[in-house]
Amino acid sequence: MTDSTLRQPIPRPQSYAEYERARPHMIDTAGRPLELAWCRPCNRQHFTVEPHAADVPCPRCKATTGRCTRPSGHEADAWHKDRLDAFYAFCDALESAGHPQVARWP
Repeated sequence: MTDSTLRQPIPRPQSYAEYERARPHMIDTAGRPLELAWCRPCNRQHFTVEPHAADVPCPRCKATTGRCTRPSGHEADAWHKDRLDAFYAFCDALESAGHPQVARWP
C-alpha cells in the first residue's frame, strides 16, 4: 500500500465492535469524512471511495462478489490473501491516479 501521509484520527480497532464505533470518525486520503453506502454490485455496505469487489476478482477462486468462495462453493469467512494483495495494489493505483482512498491506520 502507498504511504499516504494522512492517517486515521483514531487508533486501529481491535474488534469488529470497535470498528463499527470508529467508522463515523474515519477519513479518506484527502482528509474528508468517509461515507458508507449500500453497494448493489458488491451486495454489501462499504465506503464510497472503496472500489467494488468486482473490480478485483480473486486470483484463487475467481470470486467477483463481496466474499471469496471455498472449493465447496460456500462463502469463505474472509478474502483470500492473493485477493487482498490485489485489492490493496488496486487501491494504491487509484490513489496514485488522484482518487482518494480510505486513509491508513496510525
